[in-house]
Amino acid sequence: MTGPDAIRAAHARLTAAFSLDMVPPVPQRIARLKDLGAAIGAARDDLIAAVSQDFGPRAEVETLTAELAFVRDGLRHTIRHLSGWAAPRRRRVLRPVPGRTDLRFEPKGVAGILSPWNYPVQLALMPLIAAIAAGNRVILKPSERSPATSDALVRLIGRVFPPDEAVCITGGPDTAAQLCALPLGHLFFTGSTATGRKVAQAAADTLTPVTLELGGRSPAIALPGADPARHAPMIAWGKWLSAGQTCVAPNHLWVPRGRRQDWADALLDRAAGFVPRDYTAMIDGRAETRMRDMLAEAEAGGATVRQVPSDIGIPPTIVLDAPPGCALMTEEIFGPVLPILPYDDIEDVVAAEAGASPLAAYVFDTDAGRAQALLLRLRAGGGAVNATILHLALHDLPFGGIGESGMGAYHGVRGFREFSHERATFVAARGPWLRLLSPPYLKIARRLFGRIGR
Repeated sequence: MTGPDAIRAAHARLTAAFSLDMVPPVPQRIARLKDLGAAIGAARDDLIAAVSQDFGPRAEVETLTAELAFVRDGLRHTIRHLSGWAAPRRRRVLRPVPGRTDLRFEPKGVAGILSPWNYPVQLALMPLIAAIAAGNRVILKPSERSPATSDALVRLIGRVFPPDEAVCITGGPDTAAQLCALPLGHLFFTGSTATGRKVAQAAADTLTPVTLELGGRSPAIALPGADPARHAPMIAWGKWLSAGQTCVAPNHLWVPRGRRQDWADALLDRAAGFVPRDYTAMIDGRAETRMRDMLAEAEAGGATVRQVPSDIGIPPTIVLDAPPGCALMTEEIFGPVLPILPYDDIEDVVAAEAGASPLAAYVFDTDAGRAQALLLRLRAGGGAVNATILHLALHDLPFGGIGESGMGAYHGVRGFREFSHERATFVAARGPWLRLLSPPYLKIARRLFGRIGR
């Protein structure tokens, strides 16, 4: 199935099915999720080959860890806890009126998911898992920039879900626009900030609630006590995993001015371990051209570019003295290029990062408490001390942005609640208390409410 017409037909079919069965039993949801896990295992080789074909190539270990293992682990976590997440919350109350309250988590309806190309399996299936766990019907529209993986997802979803429960529909921007224009229970988008604005504007016309997982210029900061030998490997891994095409990859690195060369040498030494066997290419020619143009602009402005030789795409790259105002210094890089920025006073770094709201921030120091104190002064969706990226690998932590890096969050219970409507109900207790609320008001009612209102 492909194109806007397929989106409209799927929406009509799924909406009708939801109206007949608005709250699927939790055991049925768990069974579907178990089926999905088994299907992912059976499709392992198909998915690895498809992702590698799209990236041309993609390091297999990266697909295994950041895509398949991550999704399977997220599935296990959801299956293990779903019954508890979905259980009604009930309590008795006396004030202001006696009775019982119930809080139930109900499906929102038909959920639309627009997934990106950079982690085309993980970023499609993790929100789908959350939506199914919450009891929703799902329309998944994967990115047209990873067509082989999109086709593999069509096969995978078709093997697991009946067509009135979940579908995967391919197509270009017109297909995505059609999904955004429909009245949905929820719309989930992962991608750039610019496209996220358009998604939110389209969803506003139908008052569809949205989750936006965007990006930003996520900083890494090495405090004076940070050790290049100890901390550069983690920064290098976070930056050059999937050639920097990661929404929470370190975008740039702040280091004490006198240690720029030490950090550059340590990072490039670690980067050499990626190539040639474990390095990933840029997704396509457009992305590669953008990287080359950014580097050329920086070099023309006086920057020094150091690279690890590679026959695959854009090699791991360090940039020193990038001129202010160039694209490397103003845009989210989203590639294997890491500018190293010097500072004399850490307050200068705080001032430079003020006003930004990236998806992540990272601080490194041999004193973790000192690093944590600085991290808490930076506005970001999430972050880590002496690590990169790993905060989103923990399924019991919410993952999401703030400001221009997005709104809403998911993973684990947070994803279940993101796709759920929290329905509150009150069951009144028997008794004469209702007389207190009815005019003409009794003197005891006036005294009681007067005391409560003080």
